[in-house]
Amino acid sequence: MVVELTALHWIYVFFIFLIIGFMVRKRDTALISIIGIFLLAIVATGSLSGSVSSVFTSFIYAITELLPTILVISIIVAMSRTLTVTGINDAMISPFAKLIKTPALAYWIIGIVMMFISWIKCTYIHQLINAYVSRV
Repeated sequence: MVVELTALHWIYVFFIFLIIGFMVRKRDTALISIIGIFLLAIVATGSLSGSVSSVFTSFIYAITELLPTILVISIIVAMSRTLTVTGINDAMISPFAKLIKTPALAYWIIGIVMMFISWIKCTYIHQLINAYVSRV
């Protein structure tokens, strides 16, 4: 079985390495990605209007796939900043401040406390669900 690599394959590989190179140099990869999508589309379709359309189609596809993740990250960042601005994070950590001496200890102590709180919360929610189900 012989696999023949076409121009599309080589263009794709070239742009993958170009994007990785830009990432290593800490440069923006958005324009390179758009140019790569456009060039792949124009080689594949041979149509200028079809390739422009494929660029916008790729934007729509990327938004539909990534928007939930972007939304969750933005909510978490906003909540974290709110905790920092209001000083609640200091109040939440103050009971454990004596135990936290190094960054490694902070990582483990905060992780274990979060796990413990999650267990308590899940147990409480499970009890609420059972109480509701038993009434129905």
